[in-house]
Amino acid sequence: MPRFMAKPRVFLDSSVLIAAVLSPIGGSSYALRNFHSFVSFQTNDYVLEEVERILKSKFSRQPRLRTDLFLLLGITSIEVMPNPPKQQVVAAQKWISRNDAPILASALSASDYLVTLDNEFFKSEIVSLADQENQRLIIVKPKEFIEKMRDIQ
Repeated sequence: MPRFMAKPRVFLDSSVLIAAVLSPIGGSSYALRNFHSFVSFQTNDYVLEEVERILKSKFSRQPRLRTDLFLLLGITSIEVMPNPPKQQVVAAQKWISRNDAPILASALSASDYLVTLDNEFFKSEIVSLADQENQRLIIVKPKEFIEKMRDIQ
């Protein structure tokens, strides 16, 4: 159950942002474009740096994708949070890879949902950690998020 029913806070992983930019008709893009008015989308500086790095390295022949990313950020009013404190990242590394620890730490501390395409977040120990009473973070893929949001509407 999300912490706040009025306007759920939804943390977006880099995989979701990249998928939304690459496929304007895919599930990630659909979720961002159709639910931004009644959820608070969030990400952090770490995720944006990762997305930019991936777009530059893997999609260097498509410079418009970077522009599309910034348009998407603006249209969907994604809040860019500062990176979590180092001690939270170190604590998260006990559960997940070093590369994903800043994402998990941010989502655990500030969000009701974590939307990701990264299967590492769906390991049973991470789902259990997220479901603890003091956390209550729901980790979902874009398709599941869409289904949950349709149920809420």
